[in-house]
Amino acid sequence: MSKVECVAPTGCLLGEGPLWSRSEGFLWWVDIKRAKLHRYNPKTGNTRRYDLPIHASALAMYQGQLLMLGDREAGLYDPETEGYERIVQLEQEPDGNRTNDGGMAPDGSFWFGTMDNAEEEPRGQYYRLSAPGTVEAMRFDPVMVTNTFQFSPDGRTFYTCDSAGQEIFAFDHDPETGVLTERRVFADTIRAGCYPDGSVIDAEGFLWNAQWAGSRIVRYAPDGAIDRIVELPVSRPTSLAFGGSDLKTLYITSARVGLSNAALDRQPLAGCLFALEVDVPGLAVPEWGEARS
Repeated sequence: MSKVECVAPTGCLLGEGPLWSRSEGFLWWVDIKRAKLHRYNPKTGNTRRYDLPIHASALAMYQGQLLMLGDREAGLYDPETEGYERIVQLEQEPDGNRTNDGGMAPDGSFWFGTMDNAEEEPRGQYYRLSAPGTVEAMRFDPVMVTNTFQFSPDGRTFYTCDSAGQEIFAFDHDPETGVLTERRVFADTIRAGCYPDGSVIDAEGFLWNAQWAGSRIVRYAPDGAIDRIVELPVSRPTSLAFGGSDLKTLYITSARVGLSNAALDRQPLAGCLFALEVDVPGLAVPEWGEARS
């Protein structure tokens, strides 16, 4: 592997939701707290920032637009026109809650979670959003901070976490019915003193996880054993996405929210976008409504 490099010095308060667009060759991500959308072109090194009408937290591609989850709703955003159209409102979500992480399921639905934006109460829920806009609540116990929505390459294992609990969970997943069974602890970060955040799966079925307050990303084997730890120049990595023509560039978003001035002096790149070249490629992420091939 190469060294971790800062490729976009954006200084996001809460960079999240990285998404590689195969058709465009761009990396998209959001700054939740500032309600911004960012785009990075690795061919030119250029970035662009868009103002958003919602505090977007998770993204997927859909027919040239971005499926966007934010606040207590989902909608479609067109980067060409910078227009946004709400398609679903989460009416059962309490005031003070917002969406957080999400990911594509093998059947083409988008799974995502919510959380208490103040991070005071465990009232986050899980949802399944099917094209063109049918949302279904999933029967999970409420959690504090929903993160990681990833599936194994064969679609038979689902990974998720409540970051506040410092545990990553695995479930058996039936790709035909979407039913989850056999919940178990896949890995934990308790001894490391950090918090599991967003994740991505590579072609070998290993799970890469960004670890908030840990200054690192970790690659876990399918049995939960730590395969590799990569140290970062920032303490609060948030999520990951594979990109590039060969899907061997691992992009890492990060945050600077909540850091003291002294901490920011020690890590001036907090909130920036990083990249790491890896040996094992990622999996191509299908568009919303497109089943995994």
